[in-house]
This record gives sequence, structure tokens and C-alpha cells, in this order.
Amino acid sequence: MSSLKRPCSEKRIDDSAANPVIKRISSRILPGALIPANKDAVDWGFQSLLAYGCHKHVVVIDTKYTQVFQTLTGHQHNVTKVSWSRNLHYHDLVNPYHLKLASADTSGTVLVWDVTQATVRSTLTEPDRTILELGWLLGGDSNHHLLLALYSLGTLVLWHADTGTQLWRKCYPEPLAAFSLDPFCESTVLFLAADHLLLVEDLNGQQAPAGSGHKCSLSSVAYSTSDAAAEERSKSRSRLISGVKSLIRTGDNQTGIEEALPLNECLQLCYHRAVRHQLFLVYPKRIFMVDTEVQQVLGVIPLERNGSPFVRCHPCWECDFLLCLHESGSVSARFRREDNESLAGELDHASGLVTYDTVCISEALRLSKHSKVNGMAVCQSSQCKVALLLGDGRIVFLKLALTRKASVVEKRENLASVMKGSSTGTLRLITTGLLEALAPGPHLCRMCPPVTFGNWSTYRPLLAVGNTTGSVQVFDLSSGTLEKELNLHATPVRGIEWVSLTSFLSFAYANLITVGSKVRNEIVLTSIQSGQVQQVRADANEESPITCIKVSHLKQYFVVLFKDQPFELWDLRSLTLLRTMPDSFPCVTALEWSPLVSSKAQLRARHLANPKDVEPIFANSATEQLERQLGQQGASPLLREQLVFTDTEAQLYYFSVEGNVVRDCTRNPPEAGMASVTSIAWKSDHIVLGDAEGTLTVWDLKGKVLRALPTQRGHVKKLKFAPGKGNMKILALFSDGISAWDAQDVQLFVQARCPQDLPGINDVDWAKSDKLVVATSDGCIRVMDMEMKNCSSPVSNHLQTNRLPFVPQLLPPKAALQLKSLLQHPDMGLATVPSQLSEASLQERLQQASSQCKVPSKAGVIERSAAVASWFGDEEGFHFWSVTHYYLTKKERSLNAADKTSLPLCYDMLCPDAEYKALQLKRLLFHERQRMVHSHTQRCVCRLLLLGQADQAVQLLLETEPASEHFYSDSLRACLVASLKTESKAQSVVKLVATNLIANSRTWDGVQLLCLIGKGLDACRYLQAAGQWEDSIWLAKCTLSDAANCEVISKWAEHLIQLNQKGKAVLVLLSVGQYARCLQTLHAARMVERAALFLDACLEHGALPQEHSSLFQTVWLDYARYLHSLGNKRASLHYCSLAEEAAADLRREVEMLLDEEEGLAISEQAQEIQ
Repeated sequence: MSSLKRPCSEKRIDDSAANPVIKRISSRILPGALIPANKDAVDWGFQSLLAYGCHKHVVVIDTKYTQVFQTLTGHQHNVTKVSWSRNLHYHDLVNPYHLKLASADTSGTVLVWDVTQATVRSTLTEPDRTILELGWLLGGDSNHHLLLALYSLGTLVLWHADTGTQLWRKCYPEPLAAFSLDPFCESTVLFLAADHLLLVEDLNGQQAPAGSGHKCSLSSVAYSTSDAAAEERSKSRSRLISGVKSLIRTGDNQTGIEEALPLNECLQLCYHRAVRHQLFLVYPKRIFMVDTEVQQVLGVIPLERNGSPFVRCHPCWECDFLLCLHESGSVSARFRREDNESLAGELDHASGLVTYDTVCISEALRLSKHSKVNGMAVCQSSQCKVALLLGDGRIVFLKLALTRKASVVEKRENLASVMKGSSTGTLRLITTGLLEALAPGPHLCRMCPPVTFGNWSTYRPLLAVGNTTGSVQVFDLSSGTLEKELNLHATPVRGIEWVSLTSFLSFAYANLITVGSKVRNEIVLTSIQSGQVQQVRADANEESPITCIKVSHLKQYFVVLFKDQPFELWDLRSLTLLRTMPDSFPCVTALEWSPLVSSKAQLRARHLANPKDVEPIFANSATEQLERQLGQQGASPLLREQLVFTDTEAQLYYFSVEGNVVRDCTRNPPEAGMASVTSIAWKSDHIVLGDAEGTLTVWDLKGKVLRALPTQRGHVKKLKFAPGKGNMKILALFSDGISAWDAQDVQLFVQARCPQDLPGINDVDWAKSDKLVVATSDGCIRVMDMEMKNCSSPVSNHLQTNRLPFVPQLLPPKAALQLKSLLQHPDMGLATVPSQLSEASLQERLQQASSQCKVPSKAGVIERSAAVASWFGDEEGFHFWSVTHYYLTKKERSLNAADKTSLPLCYDMLCPDAEYKALQLKRLLFHERQRMVHSHTQRCVCRLLLLGQADQAVQLLLETEPASEHFYSDSLRACLVASLKTESKAQSVVKLVATNLIANSRTWDGVQLLCLIGKGLDACRYLQAAGQWEDSIWLAKCTLSDAANCEVISKWAEHLIQLNQKGKAVLVLLSVGQYARCLQTLHAARMVERAALFLDACLEHGALPQEHSSLFQTVWLDYARYLHSLGNKRASLHYCSLAEEAAADLRREVEMLLDEEEGLAISEQAQEIQ
């Protein structure tokens, strides 16, 4: 591993691999509590990283190790939305793997981040608008960089997220509150307005939608709620039920959703990700399910009695499953009930509604007023992991797991496997992790002693943070993780002072009631390693508040400084009081110990210290205690040290301390015009004084020169020199910001003002020689560079190697693809790892891949490719291989009668025709039961006719009431349908009429007539000519033979290719067994890797004949060239052999390179042996 670059003061003596490495401190944010603006600003990506907004920052969480992965700073206002980019495209060197995230703030600014490098890819601004919703455009192989943003005043903008270009802008006349993109149709988006839904069906990346969309007023989605309506409906033979009679009872005959619960009270609008055309409208006490295609309410999920109100819901994509968040912090899991009795035709006892059964509910959280639930996110890949974001900054992780009677939780990887096992066990939502955050502020922070030549082997960069609750949190700044949280006090922590690398003193007292009032001070000494706490001054009564504690340079003494009484001098080793200054002693305003100690004294102090670096006060054995007592009596006397302090008149006193003897050495009068000194810092030969008026006085002891720097910034709250020998930078904390000076040259280095540059600053310290730790009023702690501008750094700078998640996007594009090829061909690895691809990182991640990412040794091409896609967060690749696995293993499953494997619901258009038709019949049955207006009846009749259900269609037509204006036309249609069922002589006339109807824009009327005379294929062709592709596929899969269906679907695939949706076209061809055309399409689209692996999978399952051998050789040759370009020569050589003569030249080149590499490796081994 390459050595780390360190400042001179931090270099280690021996850089051999056997020695420890000094942990690096990088710029980052320690996140704290959230604010209301951050509500619901949380998203969990397919690559298993969780992002959320915290004040003006974006925090990215590694969910595997439950730690902060990255922090991003760049917003000038509070973050309101975050959204991970969807990896719905093929990945190669042109479109590599990346971690791209969009975040929006209250000003309407959207930042698109490169999370790996912590840089802003683009900034998207819409003046005088606030952001309401963000969404990445779906569909299309080139749409992955398009970001849709909804602003206030009905403004919709499509952005090119990589370049920051505004592609189009659309303003709607009415204000819109939110939108949801249809996951099944990339051109459809549904908006939530004040009193209606707005449906837009021509969304695309080239031009803005035309017109103002289609208003869906949910009063038209009416359903009967009165007894009178029920009696009226009971007259019809097939309409024996009333829509949702048991759900809402009013005196009106018809009630729309907005009448029962106004749309402006809707909490969330979201499409179902598993069921086409199904929409959820979330209200506090119920969730409505609406079919957007026919604008019908399919059902309602009511809140349980005494249940906590709904807040959000998350529909899963693998099956019809919902995860619902409640106000109490509990999460309920709900699964759609199969109404088998009603489907069998027993309508008298059927509800006619879509219902969801509650499978399990997690335990409610104990929430305070500062820890309300701010949002919920669900893992996109597994769908069974949930993260709850609390207002105090904590994140609770839950998992849907299967438990047996023995209470053993089975490890299931995804929702589908969990649901399959639910018949043999009990589903539970269990808590699996908790990520802590900073406790509520204001905070004070103290960094542990700096790294030196003497402690570098055991040094850890620990930061102690005190808060108002009385606890002290200890963070490791190299990783940003919380090491310990110690509840030390019952009152707010007022100060922390480190006494070693692993222990510190802290003091606390209650808030003052009046100025000058007495308090009960608490001082404790805490060991981080053991957690042992020892009280200091336990018998103290009410007294003046402690202002600070100062530990001497040799860690022998410490001074307790009070506000209105003389200070106390203590022996740090024995925790005994050496002396209390007399009442006549000057009132001290600031104090500092001298760092000028002789080398002999330092060596003697080290000799007296415990050799195991454990504080003597925490020694447990009687022998050690006796030795300490003897040392106090004279064997180990306390050494002399010096301190300086100032009084209220700004006089500077120089005292020496030896044991309990305090001697007055010198006294310096104040400089003219100097105000009361509030802080002192001393390093080397320089003393710096800060006064109440903002003047910094630098005293050069060696040169006997004194300089005054009037900053005009008011009270100096703190002065602190930077660590490191010869580093004379000094940090000054003011009420309105901070500044860094060079004390030797007396020059301003950098400054930051509040609130222009930073929020209000509560405390500040040095993290290392060139990093600052700043505790700000927003409840966060910033680790900043010396420029005081950047709080972010590349992920590679601060991730721990022993807790590094498998995130290949951290690698350069070529290295990531090389790693992918190694995982896909584990038996054809690299002979040597190229140095230009960062040997350390590549080898580390390859090792992690073998330990974290496991595939059975006998796994085939499909199983391994699907697993690799999942590890890489490749959503599009995972879907491709899932569908490929289903169809290429169809023969094997047919031999096993017990195997009932089916495609997930989200692949409905790709599933076999029989399954698709069953789904559509079930859906039509729900529509038929819920119809309330004539248009619903007409649609049901149309669909029944297309499905060949003529008797049911006639029955519905004859149910039209005589008072209806449609009574005559429906009666004639019923006669026509009945006559055509038995009469075949009129087919030519009917076909002519149908053709004329279609030509005159009455497509569906003509299609119905064609289906009545058995011309379903012609009907599909007419639908495709009219641009109604989805309807043509619906008709083909439900009515046509396999050959005719294949013809229609092949036409659809050609249409998708023209629309640059080649990935979707391949899946469509795959669903009808057109494997050769799939391979041709993949190869023509330059999906080199996928084409070769798909070919391997097809040959493995015997799905492709050898008549396409020329195409096979071309595919293998291209893949061999691709692998060679990545540096995977062994795999390249394998595919050269498959391509035979076509790859002869490439094979010779690869063999020569492999021989050279093997020879070089042998020579290096020989040199090592010598």
C-alpha cells in the first residue's frame, strides 16, 4: 500500500509495513439533529447507500456497516429533497458506474453531486421558485441523466443533470403540490393539485408536454355510499354489491374522494411499483387505491382501531406489498389478499374491493418532542430493509425477517424469498441497527492531545463533544464514527480538558438563575478505555461557577478556575487538592500553563508516568497505589512548572508551581489601552493575549517584542495554537466568527464570519496541524481545512480499510469494469494487477468481493451475472438477468411440477400469456364490480368483447336502465353481439364497418367489431398503427395464438428500438423466445459484455442453434477485444479461442503479453528469494 503523505510534525520514525499507520483526518461533517425543512429528504438507492438532508448538508450512510459514508456541503439553504440517480442503463466506459445524487434546498437550487469525489457536477436554479418534487426520468437508454423538477406556481422543468442545461420548461395554470412518475410508462406523470389530479401522458426528454394535461376530478371516481343507492344497484343481476358502502357512510348518493377527504389534505401520492395503473393516495386515517386508467377507486386501507395515523407508504416492486410509516414511528407491512371466493363467482358474499392484510407491525418508538419521525426509506434492492430517520438525527434500521417457533431469524436476501417462506414461519419487522448522531446542542468540543513521535504508534484522533444533556460523546475523526457516549453529568457540560490520549476531565453545573448566583459544580475524570469515572471535589458545596480547567504541560497539575473566587491547584496523578489560593489573591480572568519545560524534566515526567499509558489514578492493584503514595512522599516528587494569568486590570502574572508551593516570579503591567484579558495561549517563545475588545497582543519572549493587533471584532472567546513543532498558527474565536493568524509573522491567515460564511459558532479546536473542528449553532460539527470553506472530501480519503463496503463506484471507470469482469469470470483472473489501476484499491475490493459477495461455486452464467449486477447497484442489469433466468430455465422448471416460480408482478407485460390473461381478467372483475357511471360500463363491455366473453358483455349491455340516454344504443349493441356470435355470413360487412370506424378515429369501436368476427390480429395491427402499443400487446397476449402474438410483439420491439429503448426491446423479444434476435439487438446496440454473457447463457441452456455461428464468433471477438482493453488478458484469451480464426491476430498478441507478464513475475520472485 502506498504510504500516506503527512506533515513534518506527524511523520513516523519507521515506515515499514509492520508498524501502525497514523490515521488520517479528512474534512467531513458530524451530523446532528434535523429541522422541519429536512422532513422526507431521505432516499435509499439500489447500491444500498442511504442519503438524507441535515440542515444545509447531505449525509450518505453505508447501510452495511451502519456508518457515515460521505458528507456533502454546498447548499446555502436547508435541504428539502434528495434523490439517487437510477442506474437504468447499460454500463460501459462511455456510461460508467457512478454515484450520482440530486439534492434540493428551500431556495429552489438543485445540486447534482459526484458523491465519490464530493464535488458538484452541476447546479440547477430556477429564480423565484421553491422546489416541491424531484424525480429522475425513467425509460430510454439515454434518459438516465434527465432530472424532472416541480417548482412552485405550477412550473415543471426538465434538466440535463450532467451539464446543468434546461431542456424544457412548462408552466401549468394551477399550482401543483407533487408528482409521481409512472414506473410502467415513461411518458406518464401524475400531479397532485388542490382539488384534482392532473394526468400528463406525453412526457419526454425532447420537448415539453403539449396542452395542460387531463384533469382527473375524483368526483367522477364516485362510489355509492347510501342505502338507497344500494337498493337501486341491487336491481341489476351482476351488480349485487355497493362500491365501498362499509367504508364511508353519508346521506349523499355519491361521494368522491375529495368530498370525504380533500386532496389538499393528501400526504402522499405515489404509483404502485408492482401493479400497473394503480395509484395510492395517503391520508392520515386511510389510504385510497385508485386505478388511473379507468379512474376508479379499487379499495381503501383503513387505519386500525387505536392505530397511529399514516405518514408515508412505500409500494414494493417485487410483489403487491406495502410498507407504511405511522406517526408513532412504527412500520406496518401489508400484503394484498387474494379474494379467491369472489373470483370464483360468489358475488353475493364478495366485497368487490382490493384489500390488504396487515402482516406485521414493528414496535412503536419512544419519541420525544425532538425525535419525531422525519422520514422513511426502503432498500431498493432487497425491499425488506427499512430506515427510519428521526428528528434528533438518529437512524433506526429495521428488517422484514422470517422467524420460526424457535425464534431463529432466517437470513433472506430479498422480499420475494421472505414472502415464499412466510407459509412456514412468522414475518416480523425487527430492529437490526441504530446509527447515533450528535446529541442536541449547543456543543463544546475538545480534541485529544496531538500526535507526536512518542505516541504515534497508539494515537487515535479522538474528539470529545459535550452537550446540554450532560453527556460526552467521543468520536474517532479518522472515520467519523461515535466511539463512546458517556452519561457523566446531570447538568449541561461546561468544559472538557484532556489529560492523556484516553482520559479527560469534564465539569458541569446547572444554568444560573440570576447573575452572581451560586451553583453546585461537578468535576469528573473519565477513562475512555475502561469507562471508569472518578469524582473530583465530590464534597464541594454551592460556590461560584467554574470557568475553566487547565492541565499543566507535563500532566502533573491542573488548575480549577472560578468566576468569582480564587483558583484551586490540584495534583492530577493523585487527584488531591494541593492548594487553594487565598482570598487576597488577584481575581483571575485568563490562565495558561507554560510549555517551556527542560528536556530533563520531560524525561523524568515520562519515567514517572505509567509505562502502559494507563492513568495511575485508575490503577487497581494495591502495589501500584502504594508506589504512588511513596512517590508523593518524596520518591517521585512533583516537578516544577510555570503558569501565567491575568487579573481584571489586565496585569500579567508569572508564577512557578512545585508541589503545593506557588511562587510569584514576575508581574507585567498592562499595555496602554488594553481591555480585560479573556484568553491566553502560549507556545514556544510566544504568548498571545486576547481581550474583551477584540485586540490580540502577541508577546515574543525571546525577542522581547510586543505587538498589538486590533481586530475590532469584540470579545475574544478562545485562543488556541495549532499542534506541531514550529507551527505558529493561532486560532481566535470571536462572537461573530473565527480567524487564524500566524503568530510569528503577526499576519492574518484566514477568517470566517457568521452568518455570512458559517452559522453561529459555539466552539472551535484544532483537529490536526491543518484541520479545524468547528461546533456550529445548527447542531453539527464541521471538520474543515484551513481555508474554512470545504467540509467535504473524496470518499477514498476517509474510509477505513477494515470497514469498507463493497462500492465499486469508488474506483475509476476502467478499474470498476475490470473488477466486474474478474467477478464474472473468477476462473480467468489477472496474472498480475496493473499498477496504473491502483493496485491497493483494486486488490482490497477484490478481496471484499470474495468475502461479502458470495455465489455458489456451481452457479451458472445467469446466476453469477445477476449477482454481480446486484453488487454493482446495476438496477437495469439486475432486471435483465432476472427475466433471462426465468425464460432460459423454463424447460428445467417444466420438469419439476412442484416449482411454481413466476415473474414478479412488475414484469406483467413480459410474463407468459396465460398468466397475463389471468391478471387482466382479475383486474376486469374488480372494474366491473366498481363501475358507477356509464363510461365504466362501456369500458368493461369493450374489454369483455376483446377477451371473447360475449355473454357477459351482453348481460352488462342489457342492464342499462330504460331512463338512461344510452338504453337504445346499448340494446342494439347487445343484439348485434348476440347475432354475430351465431351468424357468420355478415363477417365481410362487419369488417367493412369496422375499417370505416377505425378510419374515422373510432378505433375502439372498430377493434371490438373485428374481435367479434375473430380478426384479433388485424385489430392489433390497427391499434399499433394508431400508436396504441400497450393496448395492442394487451389484446395480443389475451386473445391471439403464439405465432400471431409473436408477430405483434416483434413489431413492438422494433418500435422500441426506434425510440432508443433497446434494453426494453431485448426483454420484449426475450419474452417470446426470440433469443437470436435478442443477441443481434444487443450486439447492434454495442452492449458487448451483455451480448457475450447472454450468448454463454443461451448455449449453457441449449437455447440457441448453431446455425448462427458467424454471429457467435463476432460477439466473442468483440468481447475478447473489450476484455483485452480492460487488462483481463486471460479471459480475453479464452474468448479468442471461442472466436477461432476470426480472433487469430488478437490471440497471438494476448499470448505474447501474457508470456511477458509471467516472465516478469518469475524474475521478481527470483529477486525476492535472493
